[in-house]
Amino acid sequence: MTKDNRKERRIEEENRVHIELPGAASRNEAHTINALTHDISLGGARIVTDVFFEQGSSLKITLYLSRSKQVAKVRAEVRWIRAIAAGLYEMGVEFQHGIPSGVMVLINHLYGKGQTTVPSSVQS
Repeated sequence: MTKDNRKERRIEEENRVHIELPGAASRNEAHTINALTHDISLGGARIVTDVFFEQGSSLKITLYLSRSKQVAKVRAEVRWIRAIAAGLYEMGVEFQHGIPSGVMVLINHLYGKGQTTVPSSVQS
């Protein structure tokens, strides 16, 4: 997706990410992998990882947002993925905002300018 087609403004920002591997517990494997965001918006993120995920994969992601010091748990779908170096991948994920608290944390982080809460109503 090009920048012209994006619905939300992307912010270049490196944040720690934990991606929960589907079915890992049943195979006695590590449950999460570490990754980093390259950029992030309310609608998704570009993530760098050393694990290849199929396009269309559904992921549970925990974002450790560096600027606001908050944690957001979101579900995401892999929209695209490409190799950028040997054993290193860049993927675009689209957030599936089924977890309201995760949405609020992202809104606060991206648009809150240091506020600890996001107003629930607009005052005239």
